[in-house]
Amino acid sequence: MSDPSTSEQTEHTLHPLKKIEIIVRGEKEPFVRDLLDESNISGYTIHHNVTGRGEHGFHEGRLLFNDRDSLVMFFAVGQEESIQTIVDGLTPLFEQSSGVMFVSDTSVVRLDKFLKED
Repeated sequence: MSDPSTSEQTEHTLHPLKKIEIIVRGEKEPFVRDLLDESNISGYTIHHNVTGRGEHGFHEGRLLFNDRDSLVMFFAVGQEESIQTIVDGLTPLFEQSSGVMFVSDTSVVRLDKFLKED
């Protein structure tokens, strides 16, 4: 029986990119969405009703009749220059309101899915 973690043969190539994860209050969703739409990334994912605990205490995931007070998480992958543009665009938001962003190295197999066509 072979160990899959030691296999040197692969059909896929990993391409390095940057990943950004952004968590903001629901009322800031349009701002972040506009920023991502205007950036040079090919797409993003939004998770609504995120639950967690941070500097401002515990946040419930689902609030009846008030989606604007819940937390929203954005997830995007792109080239470093594009992610840096997003970080620069978010900095004024985080200077005035709560929220966090995480940027990390990641790898993708299908690079063409993450490059925006001009």
